[in-house]
Amino acid sequence: MRKGRVLFRPKVEPSVRQTARGGVRGRGRGSRGSGNSKRKHDSHLDSNVETSDGPGSSPAAESKFKLSQGQNGVRQLTLNEYVVSFTNSKHDVKPKAEAAPAGNGFVSARSLQVKKETGGAIVIDSDESSDEVAVVSETKPVIRLDPAQERISKADFNRPLLIVAGAGSGKTATLCARVIELIKSGVTPEKILVITFTNKAAEELKQRIFRYMQASGLVKSDESGNAANGGRGPMRGMPYASTFHSWCYGIIMRFHSRLGWRRCPLVAATEAEHKKLMFVAREQLEDCVRLVQCEQMLDIKPVQTAGMDVKPDPEQSLYIHETEERWGEVLRRAKETTGFTLDQGPENEKDAKPAKRGKFTEKAKAASRHVSLMQALYHHLYAAIGEGQRLANLETNPVHFADAFPGRKDVTTEMLGFMYRAKSKGYASTQFPQLERSVLDAYNGVMRRFGLVDFDDLLDMTNQLLDDPGILQEIRGRFPYLLVDEFQDFNQQQTQLVMKLQDGVGRVTAVGDLKQSIFEFRGATCEQNYSIFLERFVDAQVEGKALGTMESLTTNYRSHKSIVDLSNILALETVDAKDAQLRRLLTPSAAVAGAPEVPVTVWESKSVHDEAAVISARIKEVLDKGDCTASDVAVISRCLNFGAYRPTGAIESALLRKGIPFVVRGGRSALKSRRMQLFMAAVRLIANPDDDIAADFCMSELVKNIGAVGMRKVHEQGAGRLGRTSLFDKMVLASTSPTLLPKNARAGLSAFLGDVDKWRRQMGQQTLAYIIKDIFVQYIFGVESESDEDKVGKPPAGAGADGVEDSVMDMCLAILDSLYETPELLAGEAAGTRDSPCTLAQLQAYSSHLCLLSTAAEDTGRLKKAATTQRAQYEGAVVISTVHQAKGLEWKHVFVNHFIENMFPMGFRGVSKADKVREQLDRRVAEQNARAEALHFREESRLGYVAITRAKVGLYISVLEEYPMAWMARIFDSQCRASRFLPDIMCSDSQTGASKRRRA
Repeated sequence: MRKGRVLFRPKVEPSVRQTARGGVRGRGRGSRGSGNSKRKHDSHLDSNVETSDGPGSSPAAESKFKLSQGQNGVRQLTLNEYVVSFTNSKHDVKPKAEAAPAGNGFVSARSLQVKKETGGAIVIDSDESSDEVAVVSETKPVIRLDPAQERISKADFNRPLLIVAGAGSGKTATLCARVIELIKSGVTPEKILVITFTNKAAEELKQRIFRYMQASGLVKSDESGNAANGGRGPMRGMPYASTFHSWCYGIIMRFHSRLGWRRCPLVAATEAEHKKLMFVAREQLEDCVRLVQCEQMLDIKPVQTAGMDVKPDPEQSLYIHETEERWGEVLRRAKETTGFTLDQGPENEKDAKPAKRGKFTEKAKAASRHVSLMQALYHHLYAAIGEGQRLANLETNPVHFADAFPGRKDVTTEMLGFMYRAKSKGYASTQFPQLERSVLDAYNGVMRRFGLVDFDDLLDMTNQLLDDPGILQEIRGRFPYLLVDEFQDFNQQQTQLVMKLQDGVGRVTAVGDLKQSIFEFRGATCEQNYSIFLERFVDAQVEGKALGTMESLTTNYRSHKSIVDLSNILALETVDAKDAQLRRLLTPSAAVAGAPEVPVTVWESKSVHDEAAVISARIKEVLDKGDCTASDVAVISRCLNFGAYRPTGAIESALLRKGIPFVVRGGRSALKSRRMQLFMAAVRLIANPDDDIAADFCMSELVKNIGAVGMRKVHEQGAGRLGRTSLFDKMVLASTSPTLLPKNARAGLSAFLGDVDKWRRQMGQQTLAYIIKDIFVQYIFGVESESDEDKVGKPPAGAGADGVEDSVMDMCLAILDSLYETPELLAGEAAGTRDSPCTLAQLQAYSSHLCLLSTAAEDTGRLKKAATTQRAQYEGAVVISTVHQAKGLEWKHVFVNHFIENMFPMGFRGVSKADKVREQLDRRVAEQNARAEALHFREESRLGYVAITRAKVGLYISVLEEYPMAWMARIFDSQCRASRFLPDIMCSDSQTGASKRRRA
């Protein structure tokens, strides 16, 4: 342990020493290549877990999980002071204690807080919810905090302070209260800089600080309008609350000329923009390779430019920053040698559709025109000279980007992912092999050429500016006090900014929770962040005294004791047991005394359909009780797409069948998938042949052997006729014309039109369910999913409409069930049952219902109320979310699905190919790669911690007995096991706690 007197040392929680056993398999192609699919691991919380009071403890101190039987069938899991009440669906009767208390059920944190006499003061709750209100009275205002929060808010402002804030502990309220105390102590508000992680969190901080200041009399009434400035810069007379990126951009706007920029760069903020830039960078890199070979063919020796090494170097970047002058020399020499002229270049596409204007549209088009022209020059020179010199033809043997960027996605997307990882971690291009280095140089070069920067550039450029002593002194004088929220999610460059601003100053307050650090994939370096902060500030010695302090917020105002203690047990896995310094941060949380307690429910389902049925039934039960709204319920999944499999797909179908509205966060709903959109277009066309949009979509995606030229000819049919001709009628005309389309295109169009006619004739004879299945069998099963995987759910050859299972088709049939269960939507001619022959009115009602649900499942931040459907009886919508999207939010009832190995946690896929090569260049990288697997599962345990701590009342954990897809059993293991983060004793098959998995 590092030297230094520790002013605050929380009680060291038991470190967990597990018995080694199976349960960790890799996932996907990467795992098979790395050989991790059957690896044994030693971190499962099973019924034989041994615990001790910390590193180096004696064997006499060891203890085990204990199981006891409570009242009403509730069981209790005990580990030292942690007690978790739980039920298991396979063995326990439904406890009476699970019924909601009278009134509104679980008592919120606000109502649980003891109302103390405040002498008529203005009182603001310390609850984490954003809708807190100020109760104004006549006397001097105060902010009500608990004793720990109040002590921390008033701690010495001129010493570094690290606040370890557990889930639901009121960290935002404490941070804002500390800002208020700073202002009360005489600090000018504009000299306070408050940094957080997201724009949404920054805006909430601004609003909350404003309300606190208003309640405390620090803001005049005529300044109240400043709070609603939409986040445009600092409010007058207010602290500067922002994200690091926004704050950095403000500094760059002032000092960009110091970095050689004539104009302040614009920010390329979206992934779509980054992908376009990467595509241009890839073109530019190929152009540079062609330039070098053209110079070789013409025996041109490039003029050495400043900073460029022209000596052959196998690791030198392929990217050339300034190519115009060198291409000009090649063009001049080509005219002299071979007579090449610009007229031999590619023709301009006069009829090309103009591109949508953007930040760099014109520059990108100019770059593409240049590349096309130089490509024509290369073709000319290769045919005239290069072929005789037996040089490699770069058109038939291009740069093999796929060798350096393998993956299931397209190469440009893989290159973009590599760029994100490298820049977020602050890696220089020189740390990578030649091709990876060249890609980074080309991307950065294109960005600079277009006058753009990305978010990582903002941090890097600001760090460069703060290396200037004059700028650093000015910024320190402008913001002498720094408070940072979500410190655990900072990356290396953000942490460097904190150190530069406060090193030697020490007026910094950092708030965070290492247990909730889940953004390592974005470059977050939580363990490194805390180690640096502890070493530089908390444990540093000044004249024999510690420079800073560390405090903890341990009271969880969100959840009851069983949820809190289960999260405490899981938290033991979030930090390396050997790292004594970081284990100081594992402060156990405690629930509010006297809070009503509901047992944690563990379900063991045989299949995903059983799981979906149980979850949807329980959600409907809590909603029908009126205990909460649909917006108070969440289904949290580790991910929404696992290869070609959608973990929440069956749950979405089950909710639709029960008429429960939902929105999807962290990905698209299955209702928005490509296959679903194609099915919806087919249904719309059958229901209404005059729907030209649906007809065009079907013709382009479902009709075989018809291309863009054929589609244009179909659209031009009947152009000279009077009146409007629908696209469907034009398709019919085109299918009967012997000369308009090629034979194979005409056959494909005729086949599709014949199927549409068949389905229309089947109305009145077949059920709507039969027609739906037949559409899938004939067309939708053959459509590949967006994930570039093998075709999903494709039936065997000769399969009929019956007996075929598919996740998207199952959802369509679920929507049909919900339609028939809503009589008001099937009134009049549309009336009928699921087994009655389909009518045109029913098909039209089904088509409208599909579109309504597809739109309602889009989470735009605004709640959409369903129209006249059964869904309108539920207020709001159930949230289906990834863990990453759920961070910082809370719900009354939380359902965690697929809590099994290889899905939660995800299996370790191994380090990237680039990092394996970097091991040879940097020993530190080799050490990091050696620790990569342990770091991966620590982050996965933090994801589990975040998922569990989102629940306020009901926590429901679902375990599967079978893998959802057959290929998972082949890749991972034939035995499907519960997650290592769930003690075996909670999902055992007997009252004694003996685990079926240990016998397997």
